Amino acid sequence: MKREEIALDAADLRLLKAMQRDASASQASLAEAAGISPSLVSRRLARLKEAGVLRAVVGLVEPGSAGLSCGAIARIRLRDHAEKNVRAFRDLVAGMREATLCVAVTGEADYLVHLVARDLPHFQEIVQQRFLRCPAIAHVESSIVLEYLKNTTELPLES
Repeated sequence: MKREEIALDAADLRLLKAMQRDASASQASLAEAAGISPSLVSRRLARLKEAGVLRAVVGLVEPGSAGLSCGAIARIRLRDHAEKNVRAFRDLVAGMREATLCVAVTGEADYLVHLVARDLPHFQEIVQQRFLRCPAIAHVESSIVLEYLKNTTELPLES
């Protein structure tokens, strides 16, 4: 279902900005941040969800605290861009719980995939058992994340 685009006013942007900082904030806190009445918060949030502007309200988990101490970026190049290869790769990644982000890019790689794993042997297993066994993939190059200098889901919204 294609969602319709809606115009966001300054209050919507302030509300979304507050939600990005802390989606568990009370309606009173969100209302104060957005400059609207508490009774309007739930109606605006419902409208933003219905329009697809607010995709989800989630809790962000620290990977290391959940036993996922290895992060990596995999650069994937497909054999070619035939529909069957693109579909096979997209289906593979869609089913990988360890893949937290996958983007199609320009340049030598076709896709960048951010992965989280328990440890280096688990990461190696992901690469060897999933990526390298996928006939659609021609080349995999990866880098282990040494440190996350910035890791946010917060968009730079201006009101």
